[in-house]
Amino acid sequence: ICSGASTNITITNPNAVAGTTFSWTVVQAGVTGAAAGSGASIAQALSTTVAVQGTATYTITPTAGSCAGTPVVVIVTVNPLPDATASNQTICSGATTGIAITTPNLVAGTTYTWIVQSNPGGVTGATAGSGATIAQTLVNPTNLQQTVVYRITPRSGAGCDGPTFDVNAVVDPTPNVSTTPASQVICSGASTNITITNPNAVA
Repeated sequence: ICSGASTNITITNPNAVAGTTFSWTVVQAGVTGAAAGSGASIAQALSTTVAVQGTATYTITPTAGSCAGTPVVVIVTVNPLPDATASNQTICSGATTGIAITTPNLVAGTTYTWIVQSNPGGVTGATAGSGATIAQTLVNPTNLQQTVVYRITPRSGAGCDGPTFDVNAVVDPTPNVSTTPASQVICSGASTNITITNPNAVA
C-alpha cells in the first residue's frame, strides 16, 4: 500500500471451526499506525517514517474455546510518498521556461506530471505535460505581467502519488515601438523631430 492508506485484510476460518475468533500482534519496521487487535479484518492506516519502504508484520492467531490454531503471518509493505519542489521563474514573453523539478525526500524512481492550474491572462504555450523540467515557450498577449500556475504531481516508482506542488511562471510583456514619422529628410544643420511611442503601453 501507499503511505497513509489503510490495510484491507480479511481474516477467515477455512476449516469452519465453530466459534473461531481471531487476534493479532504486529511488529512495525519503518512505519506507524499498526496496532495489535482482534476481529475478522485488519483495517489500519499505515504511514512510513522515512523515504523508503517499511513493513508491518501481523501475526494472526485463530482461537476456538481454549484451543489456539496455527498462527498466520501477513506482511504489509508500505511505500513512501514522494514530494516535489521547483522554483518560480520570470521570463519575457516569447521565451522558454526552464523550471527544474526535484524530489527533496529522494524517494526512488519518482517521476512528475503537471497540469496548468491557472492561466487567467490567456498566456499561450502553457500545456499539461510530464518530465523533470517544464520547458515551454510562453507568449503573453497582454501588456501586463501574467502568471501561469503549474500544479505538479510526483509519483514514486511504486506508483504512489505524493502531495501536489504549485509553481509559477511569470511572463512579462514585451514592449513594442513606433516612430512618427517613420522616416524623415532634413537639411544639414537642422534637427530631427522623431517621436517614439510604445503602442502597446507596456508599463
